This record gives sequence, structure tokens and C-alpha cells, in this order.
Amino acid sequence: MMHKLSRRRIDQIENILIALLACTALFLVGKTGMFQAVTDAENGQGGGIAVSGFQGMVLSRETPVRLMTQTSLGRYGVQYDQTAADDLYHSGLDDLLIQTLVAMDDPKTVSQEDWQQAVTQGEGWIYYDFLYNVSFDSKREREGRLFLILAKNGRVEEVYYYNQETEEYYAGRIKEAELSLPKVLNRLTPNDGKFAFEVESLAESLPGYMMILPQTPFCQVYQVTNPLAHLDGATRENLLEKLDFNTRASSVYESADSTVIREGMDTLRIQKDGTVSFHGSDSGDARYQALSQRHTDLQIKAEEILDQIMLDMPGEIQMRCQDIETLADGSVELTFCYLLDGAKVQLWKEGWAARFVFQGVDLTSFEICLRQYQGTEKSCAILPETQAAAAAAAMGQKGKELQLCYRDDGSSDEISSGWTVREPG
Repeated sequence: MMHKLSRRRIDQIENILIALLACTALFLVGKTGMFQAVTDAENGQGGGIAVSGFQGMVLSRETPVRLMTQTSLGRYGVQYDQTAADDLYHSGLDDLLIQTLVAMDDPKTVSQEDWQQAVTQGEGWIYYDFLYNVSFDSKREREGRLFLILAKNGRVEEVYYYNQETEEYYAGRIKEAELSLPKVLNRLTPNDGKFAFEVESLAESLPGYMMILPQTPFCQVYQVTNPLAHLDGATRENLLEKLDFNTRASSVYESADSTVIREGMDTLRIQKDGTVSFHGSDSGDARYQALSQRHTDLQIKAEEILDQIMLDMPGEIQMRCQDIETLADGSVELTFCYLLDGAKVQLWKEGWAARFVFQGVDLTSFEICLRQYQGTEKSCAILPETQAAAAAAAMGQKGKELQLCYRDDGSSDEISSGWTVREPG
């Protein structure tokens, strides 16, 4: 009880601080004229664009796994090399994408052929692939996996995006905003990147949006370790503090395969195989709450917990939200996967690395499979896309997307990648 009262007091203090910050922000907006700039931009007046009202909170934190650009010099693409993709993205392509989506007029549904025509007839463009849908407008609940920014004479005129879940393409004109392609694109050495629909031998074997580079992807072999294999008292206490468990008020007992911590009606289980699971009480104050029931806010809360747990863990992984689903009982389930150089890691069990379930704004349970991956000097033997597509077609998987994937079933201390078929949606 004392812990819950303390937490409520903390929440009250946080709410007061948030209110004070909001008042300060409004005062500064009024003094600087920022509100007028945003209003003018939204009404199509003025040449600039302000992003202070941008609602794409998820997109602003994610990075694409693939990028391709077209300029007068030619095309340059990067995939399965997250360092190179991140460097290019943060050289101005990130800000341009956000500002373009802010300036986008109401999008309209278009066909796949329209998107392909935009690629082949476009003077200059930038293509982004985030692997899974990301929310870029929480107010209107718009999501997209693929984005294509079109420019003419260097000026951005239109943006296309593709929703992986609905399998629909959309296009929106850019309102009166002076947006240009970053100059860094003119310093890239073309590597003749293409899309599958542009390659005669692959046009009917793969989805048209799949990126094809002349060189077969290079993929490392990774060493695998379980960060909880040798859990000591200090590590356990650090983990409990990150998850907002009071180490003095909790009861702890050991079982054959795990450590179980109980505080009130909440239970945290730390298993020797690296799995951390939480089950909250069915009544009373929830230990973890999102700001609202919007999927964007649920994802933010889940990512906050993931960030806390993985903060001190070394390795070369990223985590990405791969699915948000409303279950039969009305609860919302979010699953996350590990990425290594833009390739998904398929874990044992259901394939995901983490799973969160919310009832309303309350987080009722989660399960996180903690793994650490370190690159080695070994590489994986990867088939060229043409051969991989032929093999998939022979197995009755013609037309489906191919992606490199690492498989970690917990039985080996090394993992390698290979082509897998991605189901639509």
C-alpha cells in the first residue's frame, strides 16, 4: 500500500510539472509567433513549414532498414547495412520525410501501377522502407511501411506511401512549402539499385516494391549469449528498479528455472533462459499505464519499458514493433522483434522478441526474451535474389516478398541468416 501511495504522489507531481511545462510552452509560442507559423503552414500560407504540431511520434523515433535515392547522377540504394542506412538517413533524409508528411495534403488511394509510374518517370526521389508499419499521424491514425518522396527541379511535390497491413498505396500533394532534396544525395556514388518490377526476370516472382541491388547482400554470423544465464543479486536488483519494483517491499522466491518476485498482486518472473515476464493485478492501480488508448501511446509505453531493460546490455541489436492487434476480449497486443543489420531475428516460440498486452491504458502483462548478439568475422552464404525467388516459386510461394532472417532457437551459440518468405499484411 505504501508503494502505491508513493507512486500516486509521484504521478501527481509529474502531472503538475507537465502542466507547468505546457503553460511555459504556450507562453513561448505566443512570444515567438510559432503558433502563427504553424497555422499559416496548415492553411497553405507562407513558404516555410513548422513541425511543432507533427503527430508522428513513432516515425520520429524509428529508422528505415532500406533506402534508395534517384538524382540526375543515377540511383543509390542501401540495405542489410544498418550503419550505412542510419548515416544516410540522418544526413537530412529524416527531417525531409517528417516535414514532407506534415506538408502533405489529404492523401488519396492510388494503385500499385501509379506508384511504379512515379518511380520510373520521376525526376528525383527518395525511397524509405521501415520493414513494418510506423505511425506518422496519431491523430488520424495513419500508418505506412514504405514512403516515396518525389521532387521536380529539386523541389518536393508529392509523397506516396504503402500500408503493409491493408496493402494499399496512397499519394498526397505537398502544400505550399519550400522543401528540397538534401544536397548530400549528389555526393552518393550510384550503384544501379532497382525495384523488382523493373527486373524482367523478377517482375512476376516478387512484390514490385522489393529492392534489388547488383551485389548479393553481405550478412555476418552473430554470436549469441543469454544475459540472464548467470543472474546475480546485483543484476536482479538493478532489473527490479528499472521495472519500478520496490526491492524492499517485494517477496522473492526461487524455482527450478526462474526467480519469482511478487509485490502486491503483481508478479515478475525472471527465467534462466533469458525470459522476463510480468502479470499485473486484475484490480486496483496498474503499475504501468499509457497516456491514452491510441496505438501510438501504447507503443510508446511498451518501448519505454524495453529501453529501460536493455539500457545497459551490450550488443548490436535494434528492436522494432512488428504488429499491433486487437484481441477478441478487446485487449491490444503489441509484438516486437530483434533486427540485426536490418534483418529480422526469428526467435523460438512465436518468433517475436517481446509481447505486451494492454487493457485500455493499463499494461496487464508482458513477456520479453532477452538475447545478446555480437558480430563475428564469419559471413553467411546468401543466394542471389533471382535464385532465391526461383526456389520460393518452386515451393508454391511465387509473388511473395523475400527477406533475410536470422533464426535463433536457443540451441546454438551462433546464428546465420537466410532467405525467408514474408506473408502479406
